[in-house]
Amino acid sequence: MSIDKNASGSNTTRYDNFLIFLAPLINSVGGIAIDLYAPSIPSIGKEFGVTAASMQNTIVITLVFYAIGQLAFGVLADWRGRRWSVLLGLVLFMFGSAVAGLSQSYGMLMLARAIQGFAIGSCQVVARAILIDRIRGERFRVAAVYLSLAFALGPVLAPYLGGVIEVLAGWRWNFAVYFAYGFIVFSFALFGLKESLTQEARRNPMQTILGYGEVLANPQFTSAVVMLGAGFGAFLMWNVIGPYIVQIKFGYSASFFGLTALGVGSCYLVGTMFNRALIKRNSAVRLMSLGIKTFGCGVLIILSGGIPLNLLTAVGGIMLISLAQGFIFSNAMASSMSLFPSRAGAAASLQGCLMIAIGSAASASVSAIGIESNLGIAIAFFCLLTIAFIAYRRLVRDEVQLARG
Repeated sequence: MSIDKNASGSNTTRYDNFLIFLAPLINSVGGIAIDLYAPSIPSIGKEFGVTAASMQNTIVITLVFYAIGQLAFGVLADWRGRRWSVLLGLVLFMFGSAVAGLSQSYGMLMLARAIQGFAIGSCQVVARAILIDRIRGERFRVAAVYLSLAFALGPVLAPYLGGVIEVLAGWRWNFAVYFAYGFIVFSFALFGLKESLTQEARRNPMQTILGYGEVLANPQFTSAVVMLGAGFGAFLMWNVIGPYIVQIKFGYSASFFGLTALGVGSCYLVGTMFNRALIKRNSAVRLMSLGIKTFGCGVLIILSGGIPLNLLTAVGGIMLISLAQGFIFSNAMASSMSLFPSRAGAAASLQGCLMIAIGSAASASVSAIGIESNLGIAIAFFCLLTIAFIAYRRLVRDEVQLARG
């Protein structure tokens, strides 16, 4: 009898380890979906005869539908289950990728990007929900680090890879890569993912929607999510403004922009790995405080280049800001995710939706303003820093009050 128990325990541990691999893999689809084609934005705009601001809106519309998709798939994940929801989302992602790659007009491309954005909403919701369903304690905090690390690998590697593809084969092949990656993740989920939502825990759509009120009423949740949104906006900003600054203002190639994006994203990875090393000896609040201070130093470096556009100090400051997100992002994510284990789908969808909404608003504002100076870049990041700091102070206050009872 003890052999059966040991075998059962071994199988459970093995499957949990697989989930800690699969959840980040699923989450990574959202990261590459936003940034792989970013180096191609100027050439796509030239082919379709549209302005820089219009092309930047292909990122904004992806983010808007990303937010909408998370709400929709949050309902589905709590109703029909995690596995069904993510498989449907990945099929839609592959379809949107194929439409984008075959686009013959700006309007068709915008439609395809909306489909891609809506589809990847399932990935972030399900990736978080399956971890909440199965993983507990400190291991959950570590899993949350891997989750944010995988999401960040997209913005880190995708612009560089997209720049190389743009130079060698043209922008349409970026969307072929989207399709292929979606198919790989779909295969892992189809053959390896088991349903983690029990029949007793399922909620109909109305129950999930009503549960949103309970989640949003929690001040710790909203504070952590605002921090996530500000951090996401900061992490995304260079991939929105960078292609035109590097390729149009300074005349460098798409692959060169990809290298700058690789540098910015690599700093996030470094920050996340430092965070992973320090997580056992430091509280989430302390690590987020370190991230806020590093964020501020990055803004000062951008300002040190003076008012005109200075590529060296701009990229250098943004790299330090990206490093800071490695401390802010995963800790804010874990803080909000762990609050509602019985409403994992609703909490994950609201968390992702609000995070993307804040990031989308920041991206849309930057696109509308048309930043062309170090001062403008610094002001944009300072606004996000201020939002993150206010949310951090509120989060600390609420946790202290909760501890006191």
